[in-house]
Amino acid sequence: MKNVNIFLEERKAAWLKARLKPSISDEDKALLQHEANEKFSLANWLPDAAKRAGQLSMVSHPGKFSHPSAKTSSVIAQSRTANDGYLRSGNIGYPLDVFGNAAAMDVYKFLSLCMDDGKTVLDHLEADSAAIQASFTMPTASYESLKQGLIQIKQVDDTSKTDHLVKQVYFPVANNSYHLLSLLTPSGLLSEMKKRIDSIRFSEQTKQAKECRKKNDYHPTGYDDVFGLTVTAFGGTQPQNISVLNSQNAGRAYLLASIPPAIKQRQTRLPTTSFFRNCLREKQFNDAFQSLDKLIRSDVNTIHVRDGIKNILKYIVDQILQRAFRVRAYCVGWSSAEHYQSLPLAQRIWLDDVYLDRRENEDNWLEDIVAGFARWILDAYDHLFKDSPIRLSDHELREIRLLVNEAISNDQEFFK
Repeated sequence: MKNVNIFLEERKAAWLKARLKPSISDEDKALLQHEANEKFSLANWLPDAAKRAGQLSMVSHPGKFSHPSAKTSSVIAQSRTANDGYLRSGNIGYPLDVFGNAAAMDVYKFLSLCMDDGKTVLDHLEADSAAIQASFTMPTASYESLKQGLIQIKQVDDTSKTDHLVKQVYFPVANNSYHLLSLLTPSGLLSEMKKRIDSIRFSEQTKQAKECRKKNDYHPTGYDDVFGLTVTAFGGTQPQNISVLNSQNAGRAYLLASIPPAIKQRQTRLPTTSFFRNCLREKQFNDAFQSLDKLIRSDVNTIHVRDGIKNILKYIVDQILQRAFRVRAYCVGWSSAEHYQSLPLAQRIWLDDVYLDRRENEDNWLEDIVAGFARWILDAYDHLFKDSPIRLSDHELREIRLLVNEAISNDQEFFK
């Protein structure tokens, strides 16, 4: 009961300070002192507090955060705890809030006092502990009447009363119906978030670390910070009219930044239907195809010309392989996403290391890849030089397939 005695002494001191003036006589001072002793004795103050407790309501979601004049049911949410990754009621422990007559807030402070075992006065009342019954046995009121009066602060409201000043949302449900939801503020969650952010930003350790940084000195742990915060206010100049927790925070609460993430542009384009159509552009190979066209147009048929054509084709194949390697290096299992299910299986085996075993132990996928290589090179040449009378024939297609097979044999790391 030590904290209870301290609480009453503090209340008495504040009451006297407001009334004791230098100009009043010693006799009047003595009368005020006697009145204070009577008023703030536990036997007299407690029955009065029990009568005033009904002017307050303990809630988890006050409606007055939407508007100070909103009058809603006193909601105490019983939310289950679950490891679902959500920041919500039930997953965070925080005290209940209180709203009501500001003149009766001393009753809430009294009920929140910790007794010798660390539990609050309200906890003891709800448990009917022997300690609280012994302390609240007095000639001015029975224990039962005191208990019934004080626990009114946590009375369960069975009604579902909302207010037009509370924000409403029509939420669709089955059969073309809807629920009309009233949005209430989890004030304890707001208060706990502010408490934790303030601890991160303004703790003694953070202050020391910032001072070291300012002086360019070493600090063993450094400090954390939270950026993009916005401070909002509830209740204006009278935050106590909203709730106790709001008053304790001077009406201030933090809003975290709610903006789209900054997504780094992906340099590697992943194929959705075909690697050759989605990831290759003819213009990227324009210089090589220009050189190839000059050699093909020349009427000279020497070993040097034939070797030149072959070397250019090898270069084009090598550049295609380099792009395939970048796709494979992106991440293992990328082709398992729904977005890439239209990609042929042979190309998924070729480009995604999740299929590494099949790539190393099977060969049936290679034929499709080689055919795709050769066909894309012919089509790209024909498209770039569509006005040319020269067209690559099936003979060139076979030659290109031989070059692709040769490149695969000489560059196995792209495939196995």
